[in-house]
Amino acid sequence: MLIRLTSEDLTRVRFEASPMWETVTSLRALQQGTPLHRPWIEEAKKRLADSTERKAKDHLRVLTTLVQPKGFIADSLTPTPTRQDSFPETLAAVAAVPAELWRRDIAFLEKRELPDYGRRVIAEFRDDVDAGVRRVTAALGWYWATAVDPYWPRLRSVLLADIDSRLEDLAHYGIQEVFKTLHPSIRPTEQGLEIMRDCEASDRPKPGGGLVLVPTAFVWPSTLVLHTAPFVPTITYAPRGVGRLWEKTRETQESPVSRLLGRTRAQILAQLDVPMTTTQLACALDLAAGTVSSHLKILAESGLTEPVRAGREVFYQRGKVGEQLLARA
Repeated sequence: MLIRLTSEDLTRVRFEASPMWETVTSLRALQQGTPLHRPWIEEAKKRLADSTERKAKDHLRVLTTLVQPKGFIADSLTPTPTRQDSFPETLAAVAAVPAELWRRDIAFLEKRELPDYGRRVIAEFRDDVDAGVRRVTAALGWYWATAVDPYWPRLRSVLLADIDSRLEDLAHYGIQEVFKTLHPSIRPTEQGLEIMRDCEASDRPKPGGGLVLVPTAFVWPSTLVLHTAPFVPTITYAPRGVGRLWEKTRETQESPVSRLLGRTRAQILAQLDVPMTTTQLACALDLAAGTVSSHLKILAESGLTEPVRAGREVFYQRGKVGEQLLARA
């Protein structure tokens, strides 16, 4: 598959952290049993099974029909993200997708091998698209609240840290170098980006709309591409640091690091396997936000942590000195 990029497209490349893309790809990871995400999968399955929502089974049938373990995913589930999207905003965007685009997705799904319940879901959707969309958005809202939202602050931290890192690469090395490091299956060419996979879509976007790059933890170890009109070409890729996403915090209570820095500062440093805000750290460690802020200031002045700004929020990540210190502990 070739995504053709004009000079105008290259000036409109942007990164987005999308809660909807993360939700959709998590459904695939849940069905595939992706080993990297096993800690989350085990917890998510329990949360879904324990849900008191009376339509829980129907919600899962709808979602696993539109998002199968491999192959086609309904494009209408992931309309082009816009800056600072919250989940309610992305859900509203899904609800606003025109009926003809849903019908196009249904036509693709009808060609697939589906279980009996999937055939029923598709037939009911085709008979009443408006009712089908309401059914989908209700299912997505339930699934997000149950299986993804409890983990979103940690997920979002990883995504924003990756975006910050890619933007730094962009400033130093240019967009072509950024493209080269997204995924082994993505290769920049003179015409644009070549992705080593097929695409069944025939209605390609017009040039000039740009390109959206979406770090997505649950897409690991693969990538997903949305390359069909009227959406802006979109590529998802696994963010840097995704391998540490579900790691338990390293124990520092009796370590040399604790004796050197003090117990609280050592705990804060160990907690930063993924970037976190002061509020997130305070909640994770059951400390007052003011206390965490004071310690973070000292750690940052010492080069052990580094602040990363994302809009109005400031995340903290371990600096190289902090990584080296913990590695030797």
